[in-house]
Amino acid sequence: MGHKSYDAIVIGSGMGGLTAGALLAKKGLRVLLIEKEKQVGGYVVSFKREGFTPLENPAIYGKDNISEASIPYRKGGVKAPSFLTGFTFDGTGVFVGGCQEGGEFYQILKEIGVYEEIEFIPIHHIRNIYPGFEIHLQEGGFSSYTEALLSLFPEEEKGLRTYLSLIKRIGDEVRSYSDMTLPKRIFFPFYFKNLIRFHRTHHKTILDSLFRGGEIKMALHSLPVTEPPSKLSFLFVATLISKALMEGTFYPKGGMGRISEAMANSLLRFDGEIRLKTEADQILIKDGKIEGILTRDGKIFQAPVVISNINPNLLAGMLPHEYQKPFVKRRRRFGYSLSCFILYIATDLDLKGGNLPYFTYLRSLSDLEEEDRMFRRGEVPKNPTMIISIPTLLDPSLAPTGQHLLKVLVTVPYHYRGGWGKENPEKYHQIKGEFSQRVLQQLESKFIPGLRDHLLFCEAATPLTLERYTGNELGATYGLASTPQQIGNLRPSHRTPIPGLFQAGHYTRPSHGIVGASLSGLFAARAILRQLRL
Repeated sequence: MGHKSYDAIVIGSGMGGLTAGALLAKKGLRVLLIEKEKQVGGYVVSFKREGFTPLENPAIYGKDNISEASIPYRKGGVKAPSFLTGFTFDGTGVFVGGCQEGGEFYQILKEIGVYEEIEFIPIHHIRNIYPGFEIHLQEGGFSSYTEALLSLFPEEEKGLRTYLSLIKRIGDEVRSYSDMTLPKRIFFPFYFKNLIRFHRTHHKTILDSLFRGGEIKMALHSLPVTEPPSKLSFLFVATLISKALMEGTFYPKGGMGRISEAMANSLLRFDGEIRLKTEADQILIKDGKIEGILTRDGKIFQAPVVISNINPNLLAGMLPHEYQKPFVKRRRRFGYSLSCFILYIATDLDLKGGNLPYFTYLRSLSDLEEEDRMFRRGEVPKNPTMIISIPTLLDPSLAPTGQHLLKVLVTVPYHYRGGWGKENPEKYHQIKGEFSQRVLQQLESKFIPGLRDHLLFCEAATPLTLERYTGNELGATYGLASTPQQIGNLRPSHRTPIPGLFQAGHYTRPSHGIVGASLSGLFAARAILRQLRL
């Protein structure tokens, strides 16, 4: 009996894989996407808890065991159920940028054909709490943030104006680079002088050259990263701010999983297939070219193109031994981001009446470099930095009336207390429970008094949880660390040395995050279409 064949197979359904798969399907290619978990999205998922019952979206999964069946396209596509009870939490994501008309993510979703399926709620109310000062915003956007900094630190105005000017110039050059032409290639140093000038520059170098006070430096480094100023690429900072943060951030109504759900819907609409609970075991190569994949349950799917949206070490292990060396060699040069600990909480406290913001950044340790040294030693500060989000303030439908959800994200090392006691289940649960109580105590003492007396639900995810569910080695929150050595074209290419094998996701170009990973899928799809001359 012949094996089922496709034009392209995508391994993994993170933002990169979903974007690439949806775009190729829209162009008429027969696309198969496989995902080892029971829902698509990678880190960008939503899940439901009601007496520890996981979310089962009937519009996607139906009533049958779908581990051996692709998701069929139905009239109406993939959509959330109209009845929602219990608590709907987001896996890791807190916000997404570039959703305004003309924004980077807006353009990707429009090209896939799903922007109108998602209602993006602007995030306005933000609070950052630092040792000795706070920043309150009622209007989102990085420009509002810098205006707040100016009112707090008027003596730093000159440095801040210069900082913003640099951000803008680099952002303009990055946009111009995305639309490369022959004259730009010939006169590269003229068109992209700032990209050249700052390509090896750390954020700390810029902060130290422009600002005198430590407080404003700390505030400007409050970014979705795990690297300290001395390790973080300034080009990454400038690109992140100009592309994703400058015009404000957004939250998708229904939860972060709505984004993944809409992308999957697009792939299905154009006759693509999705097989959940299906894990790739081998990538098949014949005469030096991609031939397809073999799954762990022994099924063969044929295709001349395979897109890997998984950890590069996992990818290398799927290749025949003689093809592994270039991938393993490159992996040794790269470093991962740190991981995180996440606490999912439901409460019956009136958080809306307390005038709390959707997003709060709570920092107790002012020395960011010492914090990083602690992480590298496998330690966590006594009062760790926390990112707190309350999605029910934006979308009350995520919980029953009168109840609220909180998500608390804490950057932590994978090797905390011997790797979270992973060799001993009893010790693992003990460490997990102790850390949960530590986070709850800090949350209660510094942010929401009396919270522990009003808990309806509390569940934790550790770096081991993230590693197990997403395949990100060491539970890396952002894939590769965004250092000057791992930014832009210094990251792995979407093409590989093996004809027909491509990569997408936050281990490849251009960067991490929802927008960065989606762009990687866009770039991979375009490379494949050029190769196929479509």
